Amino acid sequence: MRYDEFRDRWQAALRTARLLSALDRPDETINLTTTTRKWRVHLLPRAVAPFHAGATITFHWDPFDAARSYTCEEDLQTELFGRRAGRSTQPRLVRVDIAFSAALPYGSTTPIPAPDVWLPWVASMEEKVDDALTAQRRRKGTIDAWRGDLEIEGRTSPDGAFSLHGMRVPAFEMIVVPRIWDDPKRRAREGSAEVRIDGLAKRFCGAVDGWTASVGELVRWLRYAPGSRRPSSRRGRRGPFPDDGDAGPETTH
Repeated sequence: MRYDEFRDRWQAALRTARLLSALDRPDETINLTTTTRKWRVHLLPRAVAPFHAGATITFHWDPFDAARSYTCEEDLQTELFGRRAGRSTQPRLVRVDIAFSAALPYGSTTPIPAPDVWLPWVASMEEKVDDALTAQRRRKGTIDAWRGDLEIEGRTSPDGAFSLHGMRVPAFEMIVVPRIWDDPKRRAREGSAEVRIDGLAKRFCGAVDGWTASVGELVRWLRYAPGSRRPSSRRGRRGPFPDDGDAGPETTH
């Protein structure tokens, strides 16, 4: 499977999973020094007022991936290590990254929730994302995957209180793609990547839905949780989340 074949199959799987719309425009770049290709798409954000929740999906295709897709494993081994090279190789793996994100309008912030609100929400969010990412996965240990911790963005007021502006959760999974063997028996044993690609696209779609639902829950918890000490903004403006989310720079919702 070459780069253009993997890219087209991946984009078709995302569209089938209703994760990639006709308005989404993937970016493709190539590093002129390393010749590494990069495919990335910023999914259209979903409005969870006042947040905008979305995700970014990325994968890289390095020169070694390209070499293995244009010749058989036996010939590549001979070219790299000589005729006495071993006859076995590692499976071909393509890492696909996804980063879930949510941000307030430009310049807007909100006080970080109290621990009795924030900690249960983080645990609930992680559970939703993990359940979606691991759904329908093959038996444990056959696919490498990872989900990072919640990363938050904001600023600190002069009195030391932290105000939240955005959040991000990174994750990735490895897709096994078939190797090209000169030996017909080995070639026949290589499984197709289509099932793995389709499964990952569905899991990503479920994870994006879970992330969006979690952001919506956070908005409700922030609105109806018992009041706590709120940091002051530079202009002294503060208050609950507005329904339209149109606050301008240097304001605190």
